[in-house]
Amino acid sequence: MTIEFNSSVDIDAATAEYAVDKRARIFNVLDLETAGDLTMYIHGNVPFEAAYVLNGEFKSSGLDELRAMPKAQLDGIMQQIHADAGKGVGFYYGRHKVDPKPIADNKVQEAFEFLNAPATLDAIKKISGFDDIVAASAQVTRYHPGNFLTRHNDINANEERRVAYVLNLTPDWHPDWGGLLQFYQADGTPRDAWAPMFNSLALFDVNHVHAVTYVAPYATKPRFSITGWFRAKPL
Repeated sequence: MTIEFNSSVDIDAATAEYAVDKRARIFNVLDLETAGDLTMYIHGNVPFEAAYVLNGEFKSSGLDELRAMPKAQLDGIMQQIHADAGKGVGFYYGRHKVDPKPIADNKVQEAFEFLNAPATLDAIKKISGFDDIVAASAQVTRYHPGNFLTRHNDINANEERRVAYVLNLTPDWHPDWGGLLQFYQADGTPRDAWAPMFNSLALFDVNHVHAVTYVAPYATKPRFSITGWFRAKPL
């Protein structure tokens, strides 16, 4: 199946919104059936690993690996993750990197191909004003209660990132559960926050300081999305 923009998507409106503050949201970005099928596939078929920062180093561990650790060792890791987060550094959430190589009968791969389709890249070029965008990276993310992503920007000169995106795939997310895309001024003053509304595509310049707020213990479901960057460097 080929994934395309929903016929109701107004690229001109998104372009006008982005021009104000280098941020825009496109709601109902996919047709409802496609968004639902993609969400169900992610729920049932995508293997996740734990992504986190430990003592200043990016780490990725299989969930079975973490479960097999002695409790004292795992508790020590989590205590250090939280200590760093208390200083505004780090993250802890579930991640699945999307392989750019074609994989048959894989709906996440279809989403990746949609993000990298010429029509999509042309739309993002128009919206953002970056004519040099050539590709989109992608990962599937899952935020359980207790997961978070502290304040940062997405500048990466090596990857030549231009525009960050979040394709939200969690129906009926309650904003009281956390997991909000929170924006900040450069000095750390909070600005507005965007709830992960189902089937919406959030776009923002990589210079924007932002975070994903802590997911509360009483959240009744995980927060799923496909995230990455539209970039000027090929994958």
